[in-house]
Amino acid sequence: MDRTYTIDELWAAVRRRWKTLAVVAFGVLVLSALVIARLPNEYRARALVMVEPFMPHPDLVVPVVNPLNLEQKVKSVREGVYARSVMTTAIEELKLYPKEREKSMDEAVTAFRADTEVHAEGESAFSITVRRRNPETAARAANRLAELYIEGNLQVRAGQVTRTRDIITQKLAEMRGELAQAEKKVTAFKRANSESLPELIEARFHQRDELAKQIELEETFVKEAQRRIDLFGTQPFGKDTEVGRLEELSDTVRARLASLQAALTPDHPDVESMKRELESTGVRLQNARARAAANDLELRRMKDAIARGRNRIADLQKRQADIDKLVAAAPLVAADLAELTRDTDMVKAKVTQLISKKAEAEITADLEQKSGPSAFRVLESAQPPALPSSPNRQQALLLALLGALVLAIAVSMGQELSDRSIRSESEVGTALALPVLACVPELNGAGIVALLPMQQQAEA
Repeated sequence: MDRTYTIDELWAAVRRRWKTLAVVAFGVLVLSALVIARLPNEYRARALVMVEPFMPHPDLVVPVVNPLNLEQKVKSVREGVYARSVMTTAIEELKLYPKEREKSMDEAVTAFRADTEVHAEGESAFSITVRRRNPETAARAANRLAELYIEGNLQVRAGQVTRTRDIITQKLAEMRGELAQAEKKVTAFKRANSESLPELIEARFHQRDELAKQIELEETFVKEAQRRIDLFGTQPFGKDTEVGRLEELSDTVRARLASLQAALTPDHPDVESMKRELESTGVRLQNARARAAANDLELRRMKDAIARGRNRIADLQKRQADIDKLVAAAPLVAADLAELTRDTDMVKAKVTQLISKKAEAEITADLEQKSGPSAFRVLESAQPPALPSSPNRQQALLLALLGALVLAIAVSMGQELSDRSIRSESEVGTALALPVLACVPELNGAGIVALLPMQQQAEA
């Protein structure tokens, strides 16, 4: 049957085994103190860096490098600090982790990353903490990591701005080439359709009106010439004309003069009178012939004028028809030209935007170059710590003391459990399974001293 102990029995057992308890506790405490004392000190050095990017007003310059939020910023900083190139440079410059470096640089970098912590401090600052056994080494490592990160970040930002500017410049050259091609297409189209351009519509209508007026004037001239020809047509022809009558009269007078000359002397008054009449009739005939020739010339001139007028009218009407064709084709030409012009304007707008972005990129690049060093400001440089951050020896000693007491109590209770001595009436009944007949009380020193006077009185 398993034996159970009460609190009083346990306390009595502890009091009986106090020497063992004290020896075990003291030994464990001393051993723990020696171990704690020999633990190496670990120092933590912290460098605080403020991020203060100089950004111009967005209405003046649009940034080509987008700012990061706090979470992205801390993640970016941690990745930048933990970068292998940064870690390797710091390890080689400060000669850290010699044992790990003998194996491989990767192990040294892994160890350095394990001893380095990056935390956000507020919205625009971050801290770099390095743990080392040497305080000066920890401070130098933290400061060097901050310097390397700042240098690398400035190079990255400058590279981003430069690449952005180069990309914009390259794209601008491409868009300018497209713009030149589009403008060539517009120019060639205008040259091919120079007579049907929409800006000439009003001029074409004006030309058509002028042609209409010229046609009307030519028709008036033709009508007037035809009227004069018609007037010539009302005059008699052949023998009925004045020339015919005068020729007939001249022939009659000449016949009569011949008959008179045959019958009379040349100086006869009738002969002289007939000669004068013949001369007068000849003069009239010549005048009539001259007038007839003039009329014929005028008639031919009028006919020629009519022919010329009709040809002129036909030519003007042909020109008018050509203008009508150009006016009819103008809407289609205007639509095609509008499409080409719209494409050209779109390319031109893109070129204008790229020129603006290029100027903004150049301004941003200049600002990055000039204000980059001031974008990162070390608020607190890492200083060699005066006290180690670990181990906490007081806390370790306290824990060692508690552990020693627990171990001592456990050892005492183990001894108590392994001891088969009988110390009470209940233990007799439990251990021997026999009835108890009598109990002799335990007399300590105080009880003996109290009994001596009573014995002396009895003897007296």
